[in-house]
Amino acid sequence: MGRLCTIIALVNCIDTCLTGQYRKSHHASTMHSEYVENLLTIGELTPLQDNLNGVTIPTWFSEQKFKRAQRYFRQNFAAVYYGTICGLLTVLSVPSILNALVFSTGGKPSFRVAARRYLGAFRHTVNWYCDDLTTAQSGSWKSLNHVRQVHSTILRRAAAKNYGVIISQRDMAITQFAFVGFVILDPSKLGAQNDPEDLDAMCHFWRVLGYLLGMEDRFNLCADSLEQSHARMDRLRQDFLKPAFEQRTEKCEEAYRLLLGGLWCFNVLLDYNALTYCAGRVVGSPGYGNYWSKDGHQGSADRLHLGMKWRSRFVLFVILCIHEVLLKIDLFRVGFNAVSIASGQFAIWMCSQIVGRNVEKVQDFVRKLKGKCKVY
Repeated sequence: MGRLCTIIALVNCIDTCLTGQYRKSHHASTMHSEYVENLLTIGELTPLQDNLNGVTIPTWFSEQKFKRAQRYFRQNFAAVYYGTICGLLTVLSVPSILNALVFSTGGKPSFRVAARRYLGAFRHTVNWYCDDLTTAQSGSWKSLNHVRQVHSTILRRAAAKNYGVIISQRDMAITQFAFVGFVILDPSKLGAQNDPEDLDAMCHFWRVLGYLLGMEDRFNLCADSLEQSHARMDRLRQDFLKPAFEQRTEKCEEAYRLLLGGLWCFNVLLDYNALTYCAGRVVGSPGYGNYWSKDGHQGSADRLHLGMKWRSRFVLFVILCIHEVLLKIDLFRVGFNAVSIASGQFAIWMCSQIVGRNVEKVQDFVRKLKGKCKVY
């Protein structure tokens, strides 16, 4: 009888523990679902904060985490860059993001405009990842001021034309995802290191940038912990970005081509079909996940790459070999990062010829890429 009572008590204890864990997990899942729901509804109608005169670093800023994220970028340059390309392709399938991009270019996107736009975006992200944020005269702070001014100009133009909310809090959170989402959710598919403290630092880095660019804390995709940030990003990917990617329009496909055309000089492997497949692979869409499997046949739902032309299939094979296999080898990662940065320097020179940028600015950027962003 005594043993029976002991067994019953043990079972009740286990049941209580499991029930408590379930409730805790269910509560957390509900909270993250509510975040995404609020972001997609209230956030869509809430404009980006425009009055940022005198904005300062937030009180919760951690210089240690911020610098750790910068070091992580240097050590994983190629993987972060690849994740950003896949992220940009994914978020361009969101109509409001695409509309804002078209509006900001005067409704006439072209290869020249795309090259200028994405060269500028690359330059800004390098500034943020490589410069000191605590100094008002640093390149990073000046870069943030420039981006804020661009946003302010777009908001004023949209208001003058009664366009409505052209840059919403929702769109800013989605843009955050483009730059950091896949790095946090699937570092192994990018070839990035996956130390939790490094990933937490990356979340903190983009939380700070979001704040400084006018995001409200309640809509910031990056929370104060890695677990919360990961859960938010995963919900956003599953509930919104994945369906948007699968339902992309011809207008979206055209934007893909302009994006990859504008960045082609950075990397000759930016093949349209191959990179679209890579984006579908990391976003988790059906048909993109079984590349390494020997099962299936051309045209089958889980082997979409077999329908590509041979050039695209070859480029895709090279990309996946690099990011899903070779970058996990430390020696290769260090060497490939060095080559990637060197090709970036060449790309800046080439883009300066294409879009006629100021030569001194280009040379300054190349020096920064060579100096402050050394690969370790």
